[in-house]
Amino acid sequence: MIWLVVVLTVIIGYEIFSRYFLNAPTRWAFDLSYMIGGTFFLMGEAWTLRKQQHVRIDIFYNRFSPRGRAVIDIFFYLIFFFPLWAGLFWALIPYVQFSWELGERSMQGYWRPIIYPFKTVMPIGVFLLLLQGVAEFLRSAVIAFGGEEIQ
Repeated sequence: MIWLVVVLTVIIGYEIFSRYFLNAPTRWAFDLSYMIGGTFFLMGEAWTLRKQQHVRIDIFYNRFSPRGRAVIDIFFYLIFFFPLWAGLFWALIPYVQFSWELGERSMQGYWRPIIYPFKTVMPIGVFLLLLQGVAEFLRSAVIAFGGEEIQ
């Protein structure tokens, strides 16, 4: 996944060089940068959840026992996480399907690249996040019902 950051850095670096030193801005750098940046973000969500690196307000959370934290996690997974991300996944399917049927192209840049492959990354990333959410939910359920923490 980190290779996307390398590619993005090269593209933006080339654009800066081309724009300011050669006085010849590119037509494609903006489109590729938001597509690659978006792909990196979307595909990294599940990994970030697995590593427990998402933003969390820890003022009170860390004061609870592991079992108490697991109960809180279960509550928030059921109330917020699953409805939000499952709803987004459900809404993205016809959105992406329509994009493929239309052969959609970007309207942001001058060269109008195809955008439907990038849009396909959106439900894939959300689906992977949902799968990781199920794993985290089950991990919390095991702890909440008296089991030991699973690494």
